[in-house]
Amino acid sequence: MFDRLFSPVVLGKVSLPNRICFLAHRTNFAQRGLLDDRHVAYYRRRAQGGCGLIIVGELSIHPNDRPWEPMIEAYRPEVVKGYKRLTAAVHEFETPVFAQLCHHGFQSNGAITRQAVWGPSAISDIMFGETAKAMEIEDMAVIIEAFSRAAGLAREGGFDGIEIDMGPESLLRQFLSPLSNLRQDEYGGSLENRMRLPLEVIDGIRKSVGKDLTVGIRLCADEKFWNAITIDESKEFARKFEETGQVDYINSTLGTYYNLYLIFASMHTPVGFATDLAEQIKQAVNIPVIASHQIHSPQMANVLLEKGQADGIGLVRPLICDPDFPKKAREGRAKDIRYCVRDNQGCIGRINQSKALSCTQNPSVGYENLGLKGPNKSIINNQPRPQSDQGGISASLQQSTIQKRVLVVGGGPAGLEAARAAREKGHYVTVYEKEEVVGGQINLVKKGAGRRGMAGIIGNLNHLLNELQVPIITGTGGTPELVLEKNPDAVIVATGSKPRIKPVPGEYGPPKVLNVWEVLSGQFPVGEKILFIDENGGHHATATAELLSDQGKKVDMVTSDLFVGIELASIGDLYLSRQRLLQKGVTFTTDVVIDEIDSNKVKARYIYTNEPILFEGYDTIVLDMGNMVDDHLYRQIKGRIKELYRVGDCVAPRGIDIAIFEGRRAGESL
Repeated sequence: MFDRLFSPVVLGKVSLPNRICFLAHRTNFAQRGLLDDRHVAYYRRRAQGGCGLIIVGELSIHPNDRPWEPMIEAYRPEVVKGYKRLTAAVHEFETPVFAQLCHHGFQSNGAITRQAVWGPSAISDIMFGETAKAMEIEDMAVIIEAFSRAAGLAREGGFDGIEIDMGPESLLRQFLSPLSNLRQDEYGGSLENRMRLPLEVIDGIRKSVGKDLTVGIRLCADEKFWNAITIDESKEFARKFEETGQVDYINSTLGTYYNLYLIFASMHTPVGFATDLAEQIKQAVNIPVIASHQIHSPQMANVLLEKGQADGIGLVRPLICDPDFPKKAREGRAKDIRYCVRDNQGCIGRINQSKALSCTQNPSVGYENLGLKGPNKSIINNQPRPQSDQGGISASLQQSTIQKRVLVVGGGPAGLEAARAAREKGHYVTVYEKEEVVGGQINLVKKGAGRRGMAGIIGNLNHLLNELQVPIITGTGGTPELVLEKNPDAVIVATGSKPRIKPVPGEYGPPKVLNVWEVLSGQFPVGEKILFIDENGGHHATATAELLSDQGKKVDMVTSDLFVGIELASIGDLYLSRQRLLQKGVTFTTDVVIDEIDSNKVKARYIYTNEPILFEGYDTIVLDMGNMVDDHLYRQIKGRIKELYRVGDCVAPRGIDIAIFEGRRAGESL
């Protein structure tokens, strides 16, 4: 099965055991400019899972390049010690590992470096907004030397190859692009001139590392923007890079910061949407080409390879979500893979807020060898359980020496993950869910426009619990009487949350005024003209509003935030979500606070002026104004159970990533 995917391929001097490549990406694990223990454990775990190549990113080649604080300073000799630890850990599984070297150009932050950012021309990036210093000829020499020096240190640290970043975040891509390179000298204008610095960097790196080390490039095949790099130009770039005889492979990508929704594509973007670009690059050159972006399954990857569209498959989020993706596919267990649903909360969302990398479905990310402190609330013999530095989330669970009878109440993400972790530790676990199906709030969330992919989270958990033979009793709520009758050794309460009943003063309720749950569940009919009050700021609101619009409703959205969808910015879904809503006729009114609802009239005021505003004439008012905990069971049995845990929204209403995190932590602490 998947014979092509698991056949070897040669990149320069390195033979990969299979064609699954874990591509460079941010983790934010670096400490004081150096590799952290978390890096070593994180990449070792992916090598253990069976990928064919690991490419390590976050390597900044010069002190004036610092887009974010947690970068690895690849120009310091001190990095070699950490490199050696990382490469040795990966080589333990006979997995090659490359270092991706990058200078971010004007996509950087002078507030961190206290220096002017560099770029081909004196323009600013759409995200960082800092006007660059147009590089002088002597600056070119500095960059070439910096890349060469960083490559030498990488070689000394045991890396098997060097990847030169010419992708969306790189200075070299900025030189290649007519969008950002407005120079009139020998480094700008014609295609040959725009290639000059990248070619000089390649030459410098090759002289530094010699002929024995593999050297490849991460090439932006299409910037997908006006007056920018096109696929036709990229094919010419690729041919000329190959002609040097110094480039061993091309790793294709696309986009810029002008279209982050392509780089950080979500479940709204079709799978495999960029594979045609890799195929066109492959047709232009004879060296191997790696395809990437939204390749979600081993089946899809194998077909791409069989059709000759690429020589390698670049993955990031699928291997963050399930490090054992390659191993499971190779063993014919594709159904056991924990598939990424591309919701971007735990990975891209955290990274863009300068937090350490995580994963909604796989809380072990970043804790592969560290463990977590115990659950935020547990009671043993009516006394708070002391928090331990030992237990928590780990890559592989040690079996408990004492097998406990564990009762989990609530079959949402937190409860199911708690049950899975507890069972894998060897405990006897039973799950009780009051509804007829498990899934909790995801059963509603997945009904929003474009959000069906969220069902994959429950599908993954349900499959694992079936494999572990964990009994799930549906249609039965966990009452105090039931819990006490079963007399379990431990109880994990995961009863979730529910919408606030009266989030603002007034006399109102169904069918004129509904909360989002009532809309998504179809409990009441929804009128044709809708006022949607959004205090969520994320998909919970925008996807529901879009669903109503798709049903032909006229929707007006009101929020106290600066703009509708404010929480979508960090996960890369802001642009497309707002675009779809506006194109479907949804209107936005911002900076408004709701004071009172009277039947179907809404009294509000503008935040900054206190000027009153009255919304009236609507058939239905939809409220997305927060949830409250459903913790009745927890409070009723507290002090009456030997070992009691509370996880997820019944602690405090938050995101699904925290719910799963807490479920895992509780299950592993038993």
